[in-house]
Amino acid sequence: MKTNPIVLEMLMQRFRSVAEEMGYSVQRTGYTAFVNETADLGVALVTPKGEIFGYPKGIGITTFINLDMSDAFKAFEHYDEGDIVITNDPYSSGAMSSHLPDVNVFRPVFHQGRLVCFTFAYVHSTDVGGNVAGSLTPSNYEVFQEGIRIPPIKLYKKDELNEDIFRLIMNNVRVPADNWGDLRAMVTALRVGERRVLELIERYGLDDFLSAMGDCLDYSEARARALIAKIPDGTYRFHDYLDDDVASEIPVRLAVAVTIKDDAIHMDFTGTDPQLKSAFNLHSAGKPHPWLIYKLMSVFMTMEPDMPFNSGMMRPVSVTAPEGSVVNCVFPAAIGLRTTMGVRLQDAVMGALAQALPDFIPAAGSGTIVPVVFAEPSASGRGVEVNVLEPLSGGTGGCSQADGLHARDVVDIANMRNNPLEAVESKSSARVHQYGLRPDSGGPGKFRGGCGVVFEFEVLAPDCVIIARGMERLRFQPWGLLGGSGGANGRIEVRRNGADKFEVVSKADAIRASIGDVIRLSTAGGGGYGEAFARDPERVLDDVLDGFVSIAGAGRDYGVIIKNGRLDTAATTTARQGHKPLARAGLHTLGSARETYEQVWTPTVSKALIDILFALPQPMRYEVRGRLWRAMEKRRAEKQSTDIAALNALWAELRKHMEKSLMRMDAPRPMQKAAA
Repeated sequence: MKTNPIVLEMLMQRFRSVAEEMGYSVQRTGYTAFVNETADLGVALVTPKGEIFGYPKGIGITTFINLDMSDAFKAFEHYDEGDIVITNDPYSSGAMSSHLPDVNVFRPVFHQGRLVCFTFAYVHSTDVGGNVAGSLTPSNYEVFQEGIRIPPIKLYKKDELNEDIFRLIMNNVRVPADNWGDLRAMVTALRVGERRVLELIERYGLDDFLSAMGDCLDYSEARARALIAKIPDGTYRFHDYLDDDVASEIPVRLAVAVTIKDDAIHMDFTGTDPQLKSAFNLHSAGKPHPWLIYKLMSVFMTMEPDMPFNSGMMRPVSVTAPEGSVVNCVFPAAIGLRTTMGVRLQDAVMGALAQALPDFIPAAGSGTIVPVVFAEPSASGRGVEVNVLEPLSGGTGGCSQADGLHARDVVDIANMRNNPLEAVESKSSARVHQYGLRPDSGGPGKFRGGCGVVFEFEVLAPDCVIIARGMERLRFQPWGLLGGSGGANGRIEVRRNGADKFEVVSKADAIRASIGDVIRLSTAGGGGYGEAFARDPERVLDDVLDGFVSIAGAGRDYGVIIKNGRLDTAATTTARQGHKPLARAGLHTLGSARETYEQVWTPTVSKALIDILFALPQPMRYEVRGRLWRAMEKRRAEKQSTDIAALNALWAELRKHMEKSLMRMDAPRPMQKAAA
């Protein structure tokens, strides 16, 4: 380490504070509610090699701390002072951007003609074009449907706006004033960061600045490696599911093997499903992308909260992400809902780590983050207005020392905030009927899971579209640990104008609604930790009085009898005496829906199916997956065998019918002339 330790500590704190000042400048000058209220934004100081050395803790998205920007930086051989590059395309930015609404900008910082670092910012734009207002919907199956694709390109050259690029972008988005307002906020942040970096160099000197920039990364790496060395060596496997991909009824399998060896972690996602014909894919470029590993950041920061917050902490982590899988899709797969997949993937990661650290890792949370997009006709009748009503979440899982948090799952993703209901109702034609916690949704346990939320609103305008992207856990519960029960499933309900009751919607793609329709979204609760009947009855009473658990739920789930707002000690003792803990097959309580599903789709049969699929040409995998899955489910319904032999027999029969297609896929194609 070259830097004096005292100087290094001061500069590490300054790097973070500069980044936080950049973040607040984006939020305060941003144009849309999703930026200035919700704070769906990110900023950073980045080395010329593409590693983040300055990152905020208190503002914006925390997930992207190890985002590799090297490929995007290499898009240009030369930079001038005042250049600003813009991009939103994962496929041409080396996965720096992970979906099109995340508009990224970066600016080189020079000192006396020498490139010393880059300043970086991004915001989630409410709309970047595409086939639906808000750009994102699960049913998109190729990236061209999701909006304008911007490869790394200079929006500013020597601080002069490139008017041609500007007009091209603004002509392809639905609300250009919103996009330009947020973009100007990011440009402001880049310039703020540049000014502060030059002030640091003036105060501490260029040599100390450059050495500290590298040493802070090395220091975080060393501390992370020391933490990893405390985790028992071994390979820990787990898998979880997306409920389905909206385009079909088939659950999406997300598998991981976490290998701890000495002071390093390797995460192998072999066994995860092939990429989908819907928007739940991630283009990770085969890198340790944040959406694959971000939960480890939370683990490290929980163990040592004072660890410097930069990309060095994730250097000890490597990945295997099979090309053509849902965790490393290939062009032109749709990638708009990579958040939904990434959040659920982290449940698999934590399910694996719980085997190594059962006293440290909590039960599963709701695995849900739902920006509720509301699109309505503009007052002029020309175009649409697009707003995010609320970013909904659910409960976190209970752990060995505490209950889960309410309505705060995936808290490690972001410092995102709720939108004030006054702002929601003033900016959109929606009237909120209910927004609060959902009783009895937290998984029962010695330490209860956190509650989900209920968000109900009435539509006040005609011809509106509501997209509750990311609404998950409608099928499979968040799992519990060590005898704790799973959290309650999520639910989507619609009551049409004039109807007496709500109807359940299986999955929200794009719900069309008009005046008087009411939409109710209920998110999942977190899983419980430990046996529910071991919970202190007084704590159950407190939960009832606080509205987290109903009186009926207290008796049913905890054996705690409450009468007239007081604990009935004698009745509780009697109710608990006959209780026998549920038989557990292992560490995790997976829930009846998943256990029933895996009577057919055992790990062995699932692996056999995925082996078949990845032996095929990539374009055929999704089709074959659907046919074999449905054939096996048909055998289940007819009470026929559903073992590997049955799967292989079905594949042999299907292959006969597809032989010509397979031969055509494998055959070399003649060169075609490009269109004039």
